[in-house]
Amino acid sequence: MMSEGGWLAGMKVENRPDGKKGFVFRLTGESVEEEARRFRDGLATCNVRKLRRHMNHLRDLMFGGMHDD
Repeated sequence: MMSEGGWLAGMKVENRPDGKKGFVFRLTGESVEEEARRFRDGLATCNVRKLRRHMNHLRDLMFGGMHDD
């Protein structure tokens, strides 16, 4: 979804029952609902370069969030 016009609107770090941290990402944008539907229907496409850039950004946020205790 992020590689097709959505963007990260927020991230929440949660403590899971197993003691590990979980991450909840809130995505927004004009195409997020449509891309979510396409993903569920198996019709989603992906711009790999954008996906890699967004995944690197999310990883940086996640690892930064793990040290916020």
